[in-house]
Amino acid sequence: MPDSPTERLARPTPPRVVLRALDVVKGLVLGAVVSIGLASHVQAEPAAPPSAVTPVDAQLARLMTDHRCSTTGFADGSIPAASLIRTPAGELRVVSFARGWAAHEGVSPGELVAVCLGSRGELR
Repeated sequence: MPDSPTERLARPTPPRVVLRALDVVKGLVLGAVVSIGLASHVQAEPAAPPSAVTPVDAQLARLMTDHRCSTTGFADGSIPAASLIRTPAGELRVVSFARGWAAHEGVSPGELVAVCLGSRGELR
C-alpha cells in the first residue's frame, strides 16, 4: 500500500533563506534591466560652452533682472504685477499678470516664463 497517507513523502522545500535570496536576486536583476533601459533611452544633450551666451539668453536675463521676475514665485508672499511670456513667434514680452496667467492656462497664446514684481522704478 504505497498510497497510504503515512507512507507518502512530503516534497522537499528549500529553506526560507534560499527563497528570500532568490527573490532579492530577481529584484536586483529586474532593477538593473530597467535602469539600463532607461539610461539608454534618455541621452543628455551636450552643454553649450560657458562663453556662448545667446542674445535670447542675455535678453531673458536682462528682463528677469529689470522687472524682478521669478520662475518659481515669491517666498515672501509678494503678489506678481506682471508676467514674462514667450510668444508663439519666440519673442519675450513683459505683459500683465492676468495675460501671463491666461497663457499658462492655455486660454491665451504664448508660454509663461516667469512672474514679475515690476520694474524697480515703479511706485506701488
